[in-house]
Amino acid sequence: MSFETPWLWLLLPPILAFLIWLGRRSYTQLSRRGLVLSLLLRLAIVILVIAALSRPAMEIDSRSRHLVLALDVSRSVSADNVAAAMASADAMAKEAFEAAGDLRVSVIAFGDRPSLVISGADDWKGWPEDLKEKLTCESTLTRLYAERTRASGATGADAEKNAEKLDAKIAAIEGFRDSIAGEHTDIESALRLALNGGAAGERKTIYLFTDANANRGAWIQGLPGGAMDDAALHVVLLDRPFPPEVAVVGVDVPQRVRVNQAFAANVTIAATEPTTARLAVYRDGFLINERDVSLAAGQNRFDLPGMFFREKGFRYVEAVIRAKNDTRVENNIKRTTVVVPGAARVLFVDSDERQMSYLKTALELEGIDVEARPSTGVPESMADLLDFDAFVLSNVPADRLSQRQMRMIRSYVEDFGGGFLMLGGDESFGLGGYFDTPVEDILPVRMPIQKDLNRPSLALMFVIDKSGSMDGAKIELAKRAAIATAEAIHPRDQIGLVAFDGASRVILELTPASDRGTIRNHIGTLSAGGGTFLFPALQDAHDRLINSGARKKHIIVLSDGQTQGFGYEDYVTQMGADGITLSAVGIGEGADMRLMEAIAQAGAGRAYFTNDVHSIPQIFTREALRASKSMLVERIVEPVIVSDDVAFREIDTEALPLLSGYVATTPRANARLVLASDTGDPLLARWRFGLGRTAAFTSDAKTRWAEDWIEWEDFAKFWSQLIRSLTGEELARGVSIESSRELRRDQEVVCADIRTSSGEFVDRADVSLAATDAAGNSTDVPVRQVGPGVYEAAPQPVVYNEDRHFVWRVRTSDGAELTKPYGWNTRHSPEFDQLSPDRDMADAIANRTKGSVTSVGQTKLALFEAPIRIRRELWPTLLMIGLLLVPVDIFVRRVL
Repeated sequence: MSFETPWLWLLLPPILAFLIWLGRRSYTQLSRRGLVLSLLLRLAIVILVIAALSRPAMEIDSRSRHLVLALDVSRSVSADNVAAAMASADAMAKEAFEAAGDLRVSVIAFGDRPSLVISGADDWKGWPEDLKEKLTCESTLTRLYAERTRASGATGADAEKNAEKLDAKIAAIEGFRDSIAGEHTDIESALRLALNGGAAGERKTIYLFTDANANRGAWIQGLPGGAMDDAALHVVLLDRPFPPEVAVVGVDVPQRVRVNQAFAANVTIAATEPTTARLAVYRDGFLINERDVSLAAGQNRFDLPGMFFREKGFRYVEAVIRAKNDTRVENNIKRTTVVVPGAARVLFVDSDERQMSYLKTALELEGIDVEARPSTGVPESMADLLDFDAFVLSNVPADRLSQRQMRMIRSYVEDFGGGFLMLGGDESFGLGGYFDTPVEDILPVRMPIQKDLNRPSLALMFVIDKSGSMDGAKIELAKRAAIATAEAIHPRDQIGLVAFDGASRVILELTPASDRGTIRNHIGTLSAGGGTFLFPALQDAHDRLINSGARKKHIIVLSDGQTQGFGYEDYVTQMGADGITLSAVGIGEGADMRLMEAIAQAGAGRAYFTNDVHSIPQIFTREALRASKSMLVERIVEPVIVSDDVAFREIDTEALPLLSGYVATTPRANARLVLASDTGDPLLARWRFGLGRTAAFTSDAKTRWAEDWIEWEDFAKFWSQLIRSLTGEELARGVSIESSRELRRDQEVVCADIRTSSGEFVDRADVSLAATDAAGNSTDVPVRQVGPGVYEAAPQPVVYNEDRHFVWRVRTSDGAELTKPYGWNTRHSPEFDQLSPDRDMADAIANRTKGSVTSVGQTKLALFEAPIRIRRELWPTLLMIGLLLVPVDIFVRRVL
């Protein structure tokens, strides 16, 4: 025995003393026997009251038992399984009453929600007829509908009464079907009701008859901690063979595609047994594919490639299956929504405007919007560049782009998800001076060539102006450019440097490019100061190249001012007779442009003029690689497919046209090589860079190298598929949205995961969601932030067989704005997609509760026999006895 407030017993001694004193003073008229008896009665009453107030209780063993039979009557359970469950439950209840005396039985029917259809019955005489009809509602309604049809043809008063009874019965059973069986399976709610029902202290045994195909609630939440301490839960799996059934359980398509962008639809058909059927696929309501299919028992997947939409907006793909052996029609159709924005918009920049039409026309024929610009048309602002989904750069040298433009292109890909494609040519890749630039960083190929080629060796001399006007950024960038050039050329090539002001000074003798430490140390000593006299420096460079055994000998002159002396052209012509070529670079408006052009022409080289000192490295590497002839491959090339790629989807890759040349590059380690030359050089490579995708096609799309490709019948398809594969998700100022939805009870919840290009969560943004119904009416749905970067719209009622359209609108704290459409169609409840029991779910429930899993019809009754100690309160009894003694005390004082 225990007391909740034992301290009240401390009041007993003073109260007893007071009663004794009071009895001696106040009841002197009573006899001695009456006085003693009255005092004892009063003492007993006080003791009983104090005992009652101290809340005494004692623990005893509970003998009562409670058998709870929970029957899954959801739509995923076949009529045969429901009948088997009822028969098994009936046998259990009868056996339980025969085996145990103190027993109650309850029955719960559940599907959409649970209902206690039999509560605490203390005997069992089988299923009541009206309840049996409700539990078997599907087959019962089929029978009643037929009876009602026959009754409608009868006349007379009795016929009318019979029809009214049938109508009332049908209404009651339909109400049970719609409200209890419903279109979902909620095991969680059924478990909660089973555990919380009944009286305290009962030994509860729960048998859960179910196919375990839960699609609402989280069943584990129906089992709070300690819930199974006084109960046993066993799962009876309703696993009798399902009647012949065929269902479309999935239509998988991209959430978002471009106009005329080819994509594949993947249709999943489930069947309970092998059969044949006819599969029809519709696009926006129009039949586009119909075929006879053979279905195996289980999941069957069918791929339908080559689908596309010609119009933007919310578009639809629908799959319909028709089979002879089928039970339900609700699951024979499934529809999914695809968001199709406007046609892909591409910026195409090429140095040769006359040759742009081949690629431009091909892309436009495939529905891609192309804006063609000359080499001077590279965007100056990110706003201009973000107007395009992809950027194609064709044979534009790096010195035509500023460092800011190249950094912007990198950010366009990395941070904003833009697509980028570089095409080959004699002024592209390494030949265009892109080595060690932000543009090279984003490409899947590198400019240095790691493997040996059949190429002549190169001896390269830099002749650099180090006069006072070159001080600062000019001389530092010249030094950096010379060092970078050593890294770009082949290790066997040689590099040297002569500096000049008023006199000539050899900074670096011809040194193998592989000796980078020596090159870096010597060139690092170069500093500016003095006048400008080029001629002696040319002589020093000439002398060193004459003595070189290299087959290619080249000089690069760099100056920013006017030089002394004359006779330069004649001297350079003389060097040409010795096999030495020369190119000249003038920096700034003070450069002697006439002289630079003259000596470059005499030296069979090129003249460059730039006001951007940061372009010096690109010019140096471009000239060095051009002079070495190591990157330019001009011969007949047979392309070789290295890996499958979307660019070649539905294209016969066994008959690819020949190419006439390409620029040699080296693939990056993480890039995917798609197309290679017969010697293994990259022709087409691709990879992801940040949020974007880039590709390198080292040949061209012009008549110089790709004349056969231009005449190829799949020329337009190849280029359009390649370009579309480079366009990423719609992004705005580095913010991306990933949409999803989930079902919660009778409602659906739309969520958005919003992040920056670097993966950081976007918090405290102004987020709204506009929902549009089938009639086109738009309403704003409240949105709240529920986690880092996660926003959740207010729950909306689930609407079946209706297209649902939503548009996210996001405005971040820094002013970035983005809208993203999202849509779907829930054709029918997931209940109709379940064609077999979920044994894994049944095992999980049993493992959680330490129960068992058996098949229906094979279950043996096992009542929960573990001893249960219950607390029995004694204070009501004590208080009642005390109250009964009060009139006895009064009687004693009156009579005795």
